[in-house]
Amino acid sequence: MNKKTQNKPTVDRESVRLLAIELGVRKAARRCGLSEDRVRKWSSHYKWLEQSAPKQQEAAVTVVTTPGDVLLATHKELEAKTKTALIQTTAKAATHAARKPPLDVSNTSQLRDLAQSAARIFGWGSDKPGVQLNQQFVITQEQLEQIRQLRATED
Repeated sequence: MNKKTQNKPTVDRESVRLLAIELGVRKAARRCGLSEDRVRKWSSHYKWLEQSAPKQQEAAVTVVTTPGDVLLATHKELEAKTKTALIQTTAKAATHAARKPPLDVSNTSQLRDLAQSAARIFGWGSDKPGVQLNQQFVITQEQLEQIRQLRATED
């Protein structure tokens, strides 16, 4: 027997696949004591992270053979349940909000927030890339005192 094959422990690729799906390729490699490059190549070659769970054929029971497929099927099922629950909760909240009087919009920042929320909800300008501008000013304590004095004299 060759020395190389004699010292190499066998690797259960399906177990590595399962970890790669759940934890990511890097963590799976570390946990299994394998090189990241090796696990990344396997993942790429066998398309572990690109696969989706097997399609359900309108059957009450889906037969899945490997742990990785079971995990992918579970993720798909949880994703569907989460989307449904979020949609139902959002619809209930919108119905509840519609029964209340309109919001008091008494300053420009509230109006801006309201307009941005509406734009997100209705997809206004979704064909354009989103841009956010945050401006911050740094002023000294002395400048702050001057501003306060000017405001006090205006009143």
